[in-house]
Amino acid sequence: MVTCLKNVLIVDGSGWIPFLGDIVIEDDKVSIVSSGENCLYQIADTFDKTEDYKWNAYCISGFDAPMTKEKYEAELATLKADVESGTRIHKAVRKLTGYGVGQREYLKAGVPADVFVVDKDLTTVLAAYADGKAL
Repeated sequence: MVTCLKNVLIVDGSGWIPFLGDIVIEDDKVSIVSSGENCLYQIADTFDKTEDYKWNAYCISGFDAPMTKEKYEAELATLKADVESGTRIHKAVRKLTGYGVGQREYLKAGVPADVFVVDKDLTTVLAAYADGKAL
C-alpha cells in the first residue's frame, strides 16, 4: 500500500520550522518527504491512496514507541502546555522527540511511518482531548 499525504505542513521533529510538502508512505515506512507543491506529480499515478490536506493540516512525526495510553496522555499534555505557553509547534515537537544521538528519529525517508495529521488547530485538538470533549 502506497499512501501520499499531499499538501501538508510538515513538522519533522528536527526543530526547524514547518515546511509545505508531501509525504509518501510505503509498507509502513516513510519513503519520500518532499518540500513544495506538486513535486510528486510524475509518480502520482503509482499511489494507492492520496489524501490532499490543502495546506490546512500539520503532519507531525511520531512519538515514543511502544506507546501506552499513559505515555500518550503525558506527551499530549506536554505538547499542549508548550504550545499554550507560546512555544512554536516545531520546537515543542522537537523537545518531545529528543536531542542528540540515541533519541527518537525525526521524520525522514526510511523511518517507520508513525506520523499523525492534525487538521484542526492544534491547541483546539489538545484542549478537547485533555477535557474529554468531542470535536
